[in-house]
Amino acid sequence: MKNLNVCFVGCGEHANRFIYPALKSVEGVTLQAIAVLPKDNPALCAKHCGAQRAYDDFRNMITAEKPDAGLIVGPPQLHYDAGMYCLEKGIPFFIEKPMGKNLEQASSMTKKARETQGFGQVGFMMRHSAVKKKIDTVMESRNTGEILYGTVRYLTSGPYRSDEIYGMPGTDDLSYLWRYLMIQAVHPVNLAASFLGKIVKIDPEVIWNGENIVVEIRLKDENGRLFRILLHTLVSPGYGNLQFGLDLYFADRSMIFTDAFHSLNYFPPEKSSNGNCEHWQFATFGDNSIKMGYGGEIAYFIDSVRKNGQTPNLTTLEDGLKTMEILDTVYNIIKKRT
Repeated sequence: MKNLNVCFVGCGEHANRFIYPALKSVEGVTLQAIAVLPKDNPALCAKHCGAQRAYDDFRNMITAEKPDAGLIVGPPQLHYDAGMYCLEKGIPFFIEKPMGKNLEQASSMTKKARETQGFGQVGFMMRHSAVKKKIDTVMESRNTGEILYGTVRYLTSGPYRSDEIYGMPGTDDLSYLWRYLMIQAVHPVNLAASFLGKIVKIDPEVIWNGENIVVEIRLKDENGRLFRILLHTLVSPGYGNLQFGLDLYFADRSMIFTDAFHSLNYFPPEKSSNGNCEHWQFATFGDNSIKMGYGGEIAYFIDSVRKNGQTPNLTTLEDGLKTMEILDTVYNIIKKRT
């Protein structure tokens, strides 16, 4: 197995909690260098993360180190700037969601990837979670057929209206909506769209309630399949991300219900002899990084770099663009109504 030399852009909370640990768990990878802003003390960050060298500018780092791959975790503008530079230099890269601060940037990045035949991966970790992989296994082994209808719930403690974060300012209704779509809604929307074909109808509703927001998005694809996405921040900060779950209904009358990233119940088309569903649960002492998908997405990225290719539509830039198009449509529909 070829050893890969990688460079990392960013050293914030999300990177340290999830992405650096996931990268360390992958065999045959050397963290050559990291790049952070001068105010964040590059040398100290490099020591903390186990990087061999430190830079205060990602362009200088990528030019000097010529890595096999890059990982980029920060605010949306950084994802776009560093991602575009990697494409320019022919470096495969992983970026956290979203791909940029707006649809224009996501489109520009995807276009450049097509032109340069480069590739990037977007950090939609739900698609690499243990429960999503189990869903895929059940659908294939049980021959469930297509999904007729699905719902996803994602109820979170923030961002609240006053949380002007990720370089996305503004506390007015529309600024708050776009920030919420980019930071939180992007995950369940990407997950829901992965079960559908070409989206032909997007029907959103939004309620602003002081510091909070409630968003419902209904998607319909060209084959008439439907998916409902419910999101809101009506959760106290102390609870964290309170609820995530999927309900899936299939053409053969079977059903799947998930409880967060923890478990899955499969109900076959006909009642079994003992009347019970089939239950799967992630190991109590299992690796949370694998359970939630962070370990899976980074392992998949490194494997894609080694193979010099990606599985179509699995958290690729094209897949990320599809999600950004949905979110942009949601925003513009609500903007016209406001």
